[in-house]
Amino acid sequence: MMKGMLLFILMLLSTMVFSQEEISIALEKAPVNIHDTASIKRGAVFFARNCEMCHTMIYLRYDSLAIKSGVLYSRMPINVKTWPLNIRPPDLSLEASRRGVDWIYTYLHSFYLDTQRPTGWNNLLFLNTAMANIFAPYQGQQIRLPLNEVGAKIYSRAYQWYDLLELQTPGSLTPEQFDAVITDVVNFLAYASEPYKIDQEKLGYWVLGFLIILFILIYRLKREYWKKLEK
Repeated sequence: MMKGMLLFILMLLSTMVFSQEEISIALEKAPVNIHDTASIKRGAVFFARNCEMCHTMIYLRYDSLAIKSGVLYSRMPINVKTWPLNIRPPDLSLEASRRGVDWIYTYLHSFYLDTQRPTGWNNLLFLNTAMANIFAPYQGQQIRLPLNEVGAKIYSRAYQWYDLLELQTPGSLTPEQFDAVITDVVNFLAYASEPYKIDQEKLGYWVLGFLIILFILIYRLKREYWKKLEK
């Protein structure tokens, strides 16, 4: 009796660990580069054409790069009160700082068909997300694979999104082209979170250069001062 109960507890614990592994999705490294201005501009243009109808960027209101790309305050749904499912889409001005670029990059790759959801879509990283998959025309339609087809990852702590999803219907872009588009979008969101980061980095180099020169001058002054004292 005691052995049987012990075996049952061990099986229950192993099931709980395996269940936790099943829902754990590793974040993919986002290949963003905030020094790539061309990528940021392409991401801003994509955002203006595809995302701005739902999402705002109120803290990027006066940014010249965003304005030239079409991310305009006047086009943002600032005053919209009624939203599907009664869920207002979040402002994305600081999303990269809040979530991290790796989270956003993985999230935008992880949509899959789910007829149980009101939008017809779900997301591996953010289960039961209210966001519709606006990327489907570009990426295509993905389906979630049953875990018995994926295989038990005993030695892995987490699944990658592409382990659990399979492209069922191709979109207008190849996977490589879609990756490039998502990289541009995430690059723009990273820029939007810290639009003056590059200027701050340049200023930092100037400050460091000034401190180095100042240190040299102070050191030489110290040597001259002590020479006089030694005499």
